[in-house]
Parts: sequence; structure tokens; C-alpha cells
Amino acid sequence: MKHLTLIFFLISTSLLAQTGPDAQKYCVTDDNIGLGGYDPLAYFHQKEAISGKKDIKAEYDEVIYLFSSTENKRTFLLAPEKYLPQFGGWCSMTLVMGRATTPKYDNFMVKDGKLFLFERTLSVNGRELWNKAPEKNEKTASVNYHKYATTGKIN
Repeated sequence: MKHLTLIFFLISTSLLAQTGPDAQKYCVTDDNIGLGGYDPLAYFHQKEAISGKKDIKAEYDEVIYLFSSTENKRTFLLAPEKYLPQFGGWCSMTLVMGRATTPKYDNFMVKDGKLFLFERTLSVNGRELWNKAPEKNEKTASVNYHKYATTGKIN
């Protein structure tokens, strides 16, 4: 059953995968907005995904981030690396499986001061799969993300 769940998750997210020469270091919208427009600090401070406002934004490493308050924007600019999602904002679990997909931004966890984002389908939750072997998954996702961010390919 475990293998069947993994296979179904891979198949159901394969249409969302971005691979090849158009691959990016960061998962961004067509407008180059990171985190799908969600406020990076809200994940850490409010412990929920809160949409940012288009008029409260900051750019970091060529990615635009939106914030729900000017205070959050100021805090972000003091230490942006602290609030950036792991693996460029791609789904952490699908990276383990060899794909880079856009996560569901409300499906996340903050662990050890790091923001992890996950895909979710009707029958499979990437966060639940991740939590079955988090240390191993983080190592694999990190290796695969670095391959993808530099070459546009994982395999």
C-alpha cells in the first residue's frame, strides 16, 4: 500500500512538474512572486498561510515577496534568509520523488526554523509522506533541489 500511495502521488503531481530549460531556482508565479503571494513571516509568527498585499512588497534575490503588514516587510528585510522557504519554495516531497512541483501554500510545516511546503491531492498529502522519514527526505530533497536549481533536471 505504501508503494501504491507513492506511485499515485507521483502520477497525480506529474502534470504540475516543471522540468527542462525553463526550470527555475525558485518556484514563482508568472509575475515573479514567491510563495504564491503569501506572507513569508506569517508562516513563522502566525503559524498560518496569510495572503500578502500587492502594495506591501519587497524583492530579494530577484523574487518579489508580498506581506500582510509593513512590520512583516521590515522584519523580513532585516534577515530575509531566515524566512525563505526550503528548496526555493518547491514542494519538498515531490523533490524527494524526483520532480519539482508547485506546492499548496497552505500545506506547510515549520521545523527547526525552516519552512517546508508540500503538494496535496485529494488522496495524498505530501507533508504526511514527508513525516514518515523527515531526515532522509530532507537530505534527498536537498540533493535533488540543488541539481534542479543548477541544471533544470533532477535525473
